[in-house]
Parts: sequence; structure tokens; C-alpha cells
Amino acid sequence: MSSLLTLENVNFSYNSKSENNFQLKDISFNVDEGDFISVIGKNGSGKSTLIKLISGIVTSYSGNVKLLGNDIRNLDSKQYSRFVSYVPQSAGVLNDNLKVNELLLLGRYPFKNFFDFRNSAKDFEVVNSAMEETGIKHFSGRVLSDLSGGERQKVMLTLALVQLNIMEKPKNKILIIDEPVTHLDVNYQVEIFRILKKLNETGLTIIIVIHDLSSALNYTSKTILMNAGTLVSYSDTRKVITENILREHFLIESRILSYENKFLINFSL
Repeated sequence: MSSLLTLENVNFSYNSKSENNFQLKDISFNVDEGDFISVIGKNGSGKSTLIKLISGIVTSYSGNVKLLGNDIRNLDSKQYSRFVSYVPQSAGVLNDNLKVNELLLLGRYPFKNFFDFRNSAKDFEVVNSAMEETGIKHFSGRVLSDLSGGERQKVMLTLALVQLNIMEKPKNKILIIDEPVTHLDVNYQVEIFRILKKLNETGLTIIIVIHDLSSALNYTSKTILMNAGTLVSYSDTRKVITENILREHFLIESRILSYENKFLINFSL
């Protein structure tokens, strides 16, 4: 696999004048083509800040973030969004009266000229393909305000796929998600991860922030462990999520159990 994304000595501070200001400190790692990476750590460790930086939302950092060897600060936002798509933890939209397919068509903006407001046959084709991928085609005509939390999360995931135009080969494309299954019912949690696993198997590179460490063990190939703005560990998931790590960084005793090639973390009370 080739290196897709590279962070070199990245530092970031929200407000350098504050004594208690949170910082990302000297972050360096590579994301390889086809990785499925979970980002874990306690609340306030810097997980969400890190992926916002990779997504291009946070820009006032020092060091280098490179996509295929190119500094992302030299890429305009529309160009970068063809390769990197971000699904936030809380997915709000400007107009809840939009229908699902109307919202999804907005994901085609990176491929349009500034004054091009028309939707082409290609636009509809990409949207339909993404809906089929996530299994939401049956409610494409529903209004967003009528959707459940799980349905809404699937729509936002589909929007990200439209933006990346996954009808084409997913080579060099990265899907970034902040807490994809928070507050969702179990059936939607399982479904979201099955969709993500299938997308990753087609070659899409995925980075997710996640608190469910059992899901991280079962679905992701690599894991980044953050603590107080520093990268503590980055390796194969089964080398990072261990009973010793859980004891040291999450302050909890546990046993990691394996059954039929699946993992379950049994936390001690």
C-alpha cells in the first residue's frame, strides 16, 4: 500500500494566550491507502480536533499535512473535498424541510462550476449509486425532519459518499467520521459498521473517532490512541487496544475475549 496522507510534526492550539488552552503536540503519522483507522482516547484527548485538522476544518496549525505528497494548504477547498469527506458527530442541516434526494444532490458541489445550479444526469446517477450503497433509496423522497436518528446518520454518510463520487474507484479518497454510531439503536450501529466495512473492502480509506472499543477491535485495522493532545500509540488495532492499555489510559480493568473471530471487552465493575 502507498502512503496517502502524511502528518509531519503538526502542532495546533485553539488560543495560545490561554494558560489552560488545549493543544495538539508534535503529531506525526502516515495513513496508507485502504486503511480503516479508529481514533480512541478519553474525552478531551484531542480526537475530534485531530480529524477536523485532517478534514481541513482546522487550518491554523504548524507542521505539514500532505495528501499524496501535496501540502493540503496548497489545495483549494473544493479540490480537497473531492478526496476527503467529513461526517461530523452531530449532523445538522440548514433546512430540515429538504427531501433526502435534494440534500444528497448538494454533495455534488465539488464537481460543479460556481454558477452551475443545474443537476445533470451524472449528478442523479452518483446520488442513486450512493443511496444503493447505504440502502436508503426507499426513503429518498422523505423529508429530513421526518427521519429517525439512525436514518439521518445513514443519509449524512450517503452525502459524504456523493461528495467523494464513489461511483469511481475509491483510490486516494478518505472518509472521516466523528462518532458514527453515538446515540443510535443497536441495529443501526451494526448496519453502519457493515456499510463502512464493505466500503473499506472496495478500497476506500476510512478514519473514525469512536468510543466503542469492541467495535474498533472488530472492524478497524489500525488504531490511534490520543491522550492530552499527544499521539500515544499508532499501530495494528489489536496491538493498541489491549488490557494493559485499557488499564493505563482508561483506568479500568478488563478482559478481551474472542469468540468466533469476534472480540468482546468485558469491563470489570
